[in-house]
Amino acid sequence: MAKARAKVAPPVNRFDGEALGLVLFALGIFLAVTLILPQFADGGFMTQAHAALTGWLGWGAYLLPVIPVAYGVLVFLGRDLAGLTRRVLGGVLVVASLLALHEVFVPGAAGEGAARLMAPLTGGLSYAAALLPLVTLTLGLEIMLRYPGFTLLKTFFRGLSVLLGGATSQVQGAIEARQDGRDSARTRIPVRQALAAHTRDLELLRKLYPEDRDLKAQQGEVRAAGRELRSLDEAGLKALERDLAGWREVTATFVAHAARDLREAVAAEAPAAGADAETAANDVRAGRHELRVELPSTLASGAVERLRRVMITDLQRLAQRAGKLERERQAAEKALAKADAGILTRELPARRERERAWRELAEDFTAWRARERHYPGWPDLAAAFDRAPTELAAALAEALAADPEGTLAAQEEWRARLDRAQKEALERAQAMAVQTHVMPTAEDAGPAPTLDFDFTGTFPQDPPQPPEEPGGLPLPSSTTVLTAVMPRPEAPPGAGGGQASTPARPAAQATLETQKDRAQEDAAPWESAQPERRRPTQGAVDLALPGYDLLDPVPAAALNTAQLDVAARQRAAVIDQTLRHFNLQAKVVDFARGPTVTRYEIEPAPGEKISRIASLSNDLARALAVGGVRVEAPVPGKSVIGLEVPNVDREPVTFHQAAAAPSFRSSRARLPIILGKSIDGELMVGDLAKMPHLLIAGSTGSGKSVCVNTLITSLLYRYLPGELRFLMVDPKMVELTPYDGIPHLVRPVVTNPMDAAGVLLGAVAHMERRYKMMSQVGAKNLEQFNAKMRQVNEAELPHLVIIIDELADLMITSPKEVESAIMRLAQMARATGMHLVLATQRPSVDILTSLIKVNVPARIAFAVSSSHDSRTILDSVGAERLTGMGDMLFYQPGLIKPLRLQGPYISEVESARITDELRRQVFDDAFVEQYGSDFDGTVEASGPTLDKGNMDFSDPHLRQAALICIEEGQGSVSRLQRRLSVGHARAGKLMDMLEAMGIVSKHQGSKPREVLITEADLPEYFGK
Repeated sequence: MAKARAKVAPPVNRFDGEALGLVLFALGIFLAVTLILPQFADGGFMTQAHAALTGWLGWGAYLLPVIPVAYGVLVFLGRDLAGLTRRVLGGVLVVASLLALHEVFVPGAAGEGAARLMAPLTGGLSYAAALLPLVTLTLGLEIMLRYPGFTLLKTFFRGLSVLLGGATSQVQGAIEARQDGRDSARTRIPVRQALAAHTRDLELLRKLYPEDRDLKAQQGEVRAAGRELRSLDEAGLKALERDLAGWREVTATFVAHAARDLREAVAAEAPAAGADAETAANDVRAGRHELRVELPSTLASGAVERLRRVMITDLQRLAQRAGKLERERQAAEKALAKADAGILTRELPARRERERAWRELAEDFTAWRARERHYPGWPDLAAAFDRAPTELAAALAEALAADPEGTLAAQEEWRARLDRAQKEALERAQAMAVQTHVMPTAEDAGPAPTLDFDFTGTFPQDPPQPPEEPGGLPLPSSTTVLTAVMPRPEAPPGAGGGQASTPARPAAQATLETQKDRAQEDAAPWESAQPERRRPTQGAVDLALPGYDLLDPVPAAALNTAQLDVAARQRAAVIDQTLRHFNLQAKVVDFARGPTVTRYEIEPAPGEKISRIASLSNDLARALAVGGVRVEAPVPGKSVIGLEVPNVDREPVTFHQAAAAPSFRSSRARLPIILGKSIDGELMVGDLAKMPHLLIAGSTGSGKSVCVNTLITSLLYRYLPGELRFLMVDPKMVELTPYDGIPHLVRPVVTNPMDAAGVLLGAVAHMERRYKMMSQVGAKNLEQFNAKMRQVNEAELPHLVIIIDELADLMITSPKEVESAIMRLAQMARATGMHLVLATQRPSVDILTSLIKVNVPARIAFAVSSSHDSRTILDSVGAERLTGMGDMLFYQPGLIKPLRLQGPYISEVESARITDELRRQVFDDAFVEQYGSDFDGTVEASGPTLDKGNMDFSDPHLRQAALICIEEGQGSVSRLQRRLSVGHARAGKLMDMLEAMGIVSKHQGSKPREVLITEADLPEYFGK
């Protein structure tokens, strides 16, 4: 222990090291201030020190403060000074060498010390004197970096020798290459030319596909080969030729694939607007369009005629553009069949330019189509304006010239303006007629007054002056003024010539009655602006879309909006009061009134739970005195809770109102169907092609059948039979049978549940047939297939909508066959243009199985009796709170929550008018002739067709099996198995033989077979 203690070093006085470090640090600071800030010295010691240091050391004096500062810091911290000393020595040597070099090249700029040191050397060696400072510079760097001596000099001279050796070898190679001469160069010329051509192709492809890595890598390889071409010998040139052949093959494969992709894009680039424009132009040219009818050159009709000519010119230009683009597209498609890099370079930018032109064409045609949709009805309306006073016709002409599109869209406003003018003219005429019973005789009163319009057809000889009304204002004059001369009362015998006669009043009354009768008949002094168009009730007509005159008129809004707003605010106050009663921090911030319900938006206070408000639905319904309310928590897109309260008075939503809405008439959906009006008042139009299948479920009387009729009628108003077909299955035999006979059906409405399974399986077979046809032409969906068919002038395939109105009956009768057929159609039929619409009033899990629900994502739920049924339909609650009569919840993929809508109502009378009109339409139904047999198949639920040749009718149990079936009154395989003590397979064969003999009926799903004979008939089958 004593030894150990003796070896321990005595402790170092920490105070001494810190003091020395501070002194050195202060010295460095003093030097820095002296050198950097001499202006504060005022000519004292610091100024002299600054002059001495900078005079001797030049710019190196500014580095002196670094040394004491660095030593002071390390001494203060107690660190080792060996490393710093080595770096300081190396740094001093480096700085001294740099000062010497500076003095060599700029004499007198590096200080007096450097000048005295280098003066002998520069005087004798001039600039060669810089070699010594360079050597000392490398030594200083080696000391600082701990390198062995002269390491940097050795490395420098070694690199210099290598460089000189390489230059020598290059010079020698050049001499040898020149000696090898022209034979080697002549051999490289074709390879160089091939490389240059391939490089140009790669550059073209790189401009087209700058992101392709393979092209970039190959371009680098080709460029490297071009740089190495001069150094290659004969063997290297052959290897390069093989590499070049491989590069060409890879490039050719790339070009072929790119050309195929581009050709497919070119084949599908033409939008439907081009073909529609050409079709519309052909219809106008052939006289099948309303624009073909010329109008007279009167005031209003002349303005419409000018607009008609502009529309025809625009259509012809659109058709010409479409034809030119189509020809270019076909030429590009033909050129791309055998493409190379040059063709790709030309056709890819051309395709982009055509795509831009196609988009512009589609936009222009859409704008033209919008004007064309508003044109029908204007020729008759313009003719009526021409028969009206000149001011009205002139106003219409000015409006058409100033804003043709806006005026065309405002046809109803101009029609209403004409009606108002008619009523005002009638009132003036009647008022003037009433004044006849107080007018004096002709001798006292002078000439009879004139009227603006003549109801008797009498024209005056001279145009009269416009009369004045009782208020002193003149009546509006017109260019064509018609007069009605009041009849003079005849004087009775013996009456004075200057007094009015007594029979004047009856004559005036008779005149007024006659004028009233004429006004009631004609409804205006001029002809009606809406001449009655009576449809013939008999005879065949050509294909056409149903007209809106087949629908009932849109009912006028009879609800007082101001009163409804007051009632809604009163209910909002009741809701706020009820929430306060339950100590809930929330209030109504807004409300939206829909056709059926009003949604009150409740904003809860921060920290208030939504579940507390949702749990008060029954209490809120009691406070509002309604049957029930629905809570939507939260409203999608808003930070509020929606409380849907039924309205006291429903707002009627009719199909005519929905079908005439712009959202339906201008919808771009492929299969637009009217769903209903939302709470916000927006008409929702769905696209059956995107759904792509729809499930409709609800209790009896909730509006399910009306919804199906609305869906069918929506499609009938948009598509002709050549574009859309229906396949209807109606086991109830009352819902869809009114559509029997319309040209859109591929076969009559199926009402037998036993035949329905076979028809559905036939639809599956037709779907597979469509897939085969699409595969043959390389189309992925029905749109591509029809586009290809239009190119070759072949028949197109229409969309097919399969509607089943009562799925429950089919699932009970033939569950396996129906479910398998629906499952296959739902999974695969979308691409072929076939869509399912399933309706049922029994939303139970045995009808709406999981396989059906998972493949039919779009659902409509009407009012149901329980939340369990709502979950079965929508996988969520809410349908049990609906009020019925078309009130529904709609959901499809993409919606956050089900959307509450009020479905439009279409009456049976309207449906009958539409179907009667459609039944009169005749056309050549090539689709049914070619594919109708696909939907005529029948199915036997017991399995495949029985083959009597493979049956053993000598089975000893056959007669006994027939007797058992007769005794039990029904045929059952399990009963035969138990009674005869045979296996299931043999019992099944016995039942098949009984069916083949006509003793029992066919299999009917889960029902037992019926017995078709009696015991007395057995000898006819088996003998006595």
